Amino acid sequence: MKRKKTKYEISELPLYCDFTCQFAEFAPPESVGACRKDIAVYCLITKKFNNKHTICMVRKEVGEK
Repeated sequence: MKRKKTKYEISELPLYCDFTCQFAEFAPPESVGACRKDIAVYCLITKKFNNKHTICMVRKEVGEK
């Protein structure tokens, strides 16, 4: 399996997506609504939204748990 090259160590990323990750940001209120912004985490690495408390998208891509 080919590993994705990154500027950071995959092992330093949290196993589950949440706001403790240094690459996590809150979603803007206009994207998911102000009252629902805590269920989506915007990942600065993948530039995508991920559901909070699901497996890290970056770790999932490289197959590391």
